Amino acid sequence: MSPPTADLFLQLHQMLGNLSLLTLSVVVLSCSFVSHLCFRFLEPRSASALLVLLVVLPVLLSLPISYHVRWPAIISLPLAFVTYGASLLSFTLAYRLSPLHPLAKYPGPVIAKSSQWWAAYLGGEGDLHRYGKNLHDRYGDIVRVGPNALSIRDPSLIPTVLGKGGLPKGPYWDNRPPSVVAQRDPIKHMNQRKPWSRAFSSAAIKEYEVFAAKRTRQLLGCIEDAVHQSGEKKGVVLDMAAWFNYFTTDFMGDMAFGGGFELMKAGGDDEGIWTLIESHLRFRAITGHVSYVLPPLLAIVGRKGSIRRIHAFARDRVVKRLQMGAKRKDLFYHLSGEAMPEDERPPLDDVAKDGALAIVAGSDTTSGALTATLYYLLRNPTAYDRLQAEVDAAFPIGEEPLDVIKLSQMEWLNGCINESLRLLPPVPSGSPRSVDKGAGEKVLGKWVIPEGTQVALHTYSIQRDPRNFHTPDAFLPERWFSVGAPAGEHNPAAFLPFSHGPANCAGKNLALMEMRMALCWVLRRFQFSKAPGFRYEEWEGKILDWFAVYQPPLLVSISIRE
Repeated sequence: MSPPTADLFLQLHQMLGNLSLLTLSVVVLSCSFVSHLCFRFLEPRSASALLVLLVVLPVLLSLPISYHVRWPAIISLPLAFVTYGASLLSFTLAYRLSPLHPLAKYPGPVIAKSSQWWAAYLGGEGDLHRYGKNLHDRYGDIVRVGPNALSIRDPSLIPTVLGKGGLPKGPYWDNRPPSVVAQRDPIKHMNQRKPWSRAFSSAAIKEYEVFAAKRTRQLLGCIEDAVHQSGEKKGVVLDMAAWFNYFTTDFMGDMAFGGGFELMKAGGDDEGIWTLIESHLRFRAITGHVSYVLPPLLAIVGRKGSIRRIHAFARDRVVKRLQMGAKRKDLFYHLSGEAMPEDERPPLDDVAKDGALAIVAGSDTTSGALTATLYYLLRNPTAYDRLQAEVDAAFPIGEEPLDVIKLSQMEWLNGCINESLRLLPPVPSGSPRSVDKGAGEKVLGKWVIPEGTQVALHTYSIQRDPRNFHTPDAFLPERWFSVGAPAGEHNPAAFLPFSHGPANCAGKNLALMEMRMALCWVLRRFQFSKAPGFRYEEWEGKILDWFAVYQPPLLVSISIRE
């Protein structure tokens, strides 16, 4: 050891030896408080900053502790981490629960105010939609659901939050691939949205009708085969949640990649596509609330994680679709820019990611709406009979329900779909927005929202609020009729299953066309009834909110109509 270094070491040795236990405690508390201030004002997210604040600093603090109490590092190091961590946590909790916090005036449970990890836990459990509604019923139209997060149940704020010039997407979307759904920058989102808007124009959707009809015929054929194979006069019991899922996935596979999914033909998910998608949805439902953990997590599990496997599958399908050439104007045709000069087309990886997004967003939400509609019809026989009569009148025997204009004008059909989307919206807890740091406070109605606050309109609560829809938990398709609707509160502006504004669901019209055609066709061909022994009253309570809805099996008895 060189003389200068030896002298420095000796001086440090003497200084540590002169520290009292009280002084050591003050040093630890001071370092914890400074770290708290760093997290509070600077919001460090980089790996290097977190490493310094959460690892290097407590390691350095272990040195005087070890010297003073004459303990080896195996004891002093954990002691330093525990003492420092407990102090940092205490300072953070004290601030978040104190009157000094910018959101102190907004009501909410203590556990939610204390940590965003509570929302992450509920996200993994799939219970955010029910939990959020309970909070709004208890606390009112605005609730603090995180240290810096608010949930809102006021439909008058929908245009302000989600409309043109509204709030950008919140930190929930941080550290994700910048897809059109996750893009937080409004300008970049607008540019990314352009090919999707072309893909879902009225002219483009007209081209897709033949693909929807083909897959709907296949669905009917599969169900008919199952009925005949059962040999039961009363029909066969099938899980219609699964079959609607197979149908929408096969259809979106046709749209996004020119085929490649044959779940209906296989009678199941042999390739494990939905196992991947569901695990990915749950992973994102947890980590979205603590998005700063995503980079290290993805570094650890990324190579074998569900998102990488989905993208690898999508990339393989893109290569095969490109080999087909621009012979069909499907969704891929527009997303890949096949009509554009080759040097202006998007990169292969971007097309693959868009295709994977289309599969997840387009199949899961539509199958969920179809399943929910059938569920509510089975539980409301009068509505079922009225819709059945309307279908039979609109499409007599021998006429396939392919007229999309007629489908869009069928009152009971559209009333049933709307009512299902109201009771079980595809994204129950809404898409989080944010008043970003540096943007200044934002006035939303009668509330002033500080900068750095994430805001979400809680769709499930808004659409089940009796001030917006009378008898809100009842399935009443007639509430959507233009004439003859029952008296009572009815606020169409509080209906936002496809979101609202520039970032609304681009595929809304395609989803409605697909749902109308499929639902009308299966009701024209089959008689659905409750499966013996299946507890329908428990089904709705088993639905999970993983940002998008996950539905449990729905067993239904099916027979072919005469």
